[in-house]
Amino acid sequence: MVPVLLWLFVAAVVGVLFETPTWSAALFETAVDQTLVNIGTIASTVMLLSLVAGYGIVFLWSWRTEHNAACIRLLYGGVVIVVIYLLNRILKSMFGQIRPCHTIQTPANCPPLDNFSYPSNHTVIAFGLAMGLAFAIPGLSYVVFPVAVVEGISRVLAGHHYPHDVLAAAVLGTLGVLATLLIFEGLQQKRTEQLSAMRARYKTLV
Repeated sequence: MVPVLLWLFVAAVVGVLFETPTWSAALFETAVDQTLVNIGTIASTVMLLSLVAGYGIVFLWSWRTEHNAACIRLLYGGVVIVVIYLLNRILKSMFGQIRPCHTIQTPANCPPLDNFSYPSNHTVIAFGLAMGLAFAIPGLSYVVFPVAVVEGISRVLAGHHYPHDVLAAAVLGTLGVLATLLIFEGLQQKRTEQLSAMRARYKTLV
């Protein structure tokens, strides 16, 4: 029941925000200038790469140290993040929202017109990775979600997205990944037990 409610909330947020709200356009114009565009572009790259690298490092750590539950959750999380990212690409094509740098005078280097804005791909990936890590190891929440928030803000500062693009993407990335992982929680538990049993048998052989 909880996953269904989460997905309904995601659908509601994405549906409500697809037309650019006045507050979002006004906030974008206030936030973007030449100095912040450069900072936002660099920060966006650094934050996203940090989350991707962190996900890989934590996965390898969980495998090497035999934290089997975390390992399986991260494995499933990786698959779910890819699925949510592909869903977001479909949504971007459906909504076809032009990026703000094409309609508002900005110093940003704007992507092509057919590279749409809503919801933000970078932000979906960032919050999806953060949720995947937090689902596997809850204590990481205090580190990874602030990084994801900086990623979202940097997309606005870079001049590529309205704030509502980022907000919708954050909701989709976070709750979409969480809801889907909850749906398959029983299967993850089963795979964890199988991995633990396999490793126990291997140890008896060596």
